[in-house]
Amino acid sequence: MEYDVEKISNKIKHKKRNKKIVKFVILITLILLFIVNIILTIEEKNHIFGIYMFNIISESMEPTFYKDDLAIVKSCNAEELEKGDIITFEQEDRVISHRISDIIKEKGEEQFITKGDNNEVEDKEPVDAQNIYGKVVFVIPKIGKFVNYIQDASGFINVCILIVIICILVNFRDNMINNRKIKRKKYEIKKLRDNYKIEG
Repeated sequence: MEYDVEKISNKIKHKKRNKKIVKFVILITLILLFIVNIILTIEEKNHIFGIYMFNIISESMEPTFYKDDLAIVKSCNAEELEKGDIITFEQEDRVISHRISDIIKEKGEEQFITKGDNNEVEDKEPVDAQNIYGKVVFVIPKIGKFVNYIQDASGFINVCILIVIICILVNFRDNMINNRKIKRKKYEIKKLRDNYKIEG
């Protein structure tokens, strides 16, 4: 049996590249997981770099977004908000994301009339500027359940354990590849020695 050294070398390079990609993806996943968990476990009124994350818990905004989606909300001044913007606000101890249907002034201060896209009527109470977290900039579909899961201590630990297991399996695979490489090298050296003996 003969080995094509160039072909083997290309395979090794390809596998090394794939290994780097896997490690990079794992690292990015850990970083994102850490950031998301930090954002979601700090106090509600705090934020990181002006960004909040909120789970959508009702169908009131369908089909714009759905229950269990994750809303990414950017804090902003009330003056920046316009009719048609989707805002996230606190009302009666609930966090709600609805669209601005109108802006009114009450005692010289702006208030926002809101309505869910899936609701037939506007919300009962206007929203005061101080109760607004910010404007919804985009939504990540169907990740809310996962975010809820990692907010729980046991869920976060389970995800971390899974990632560690993946890292161990990747390293185990690398060791197997290295062992094969060593065997191939030994075979090549033996073959060269055998050829040298025959020629000698």
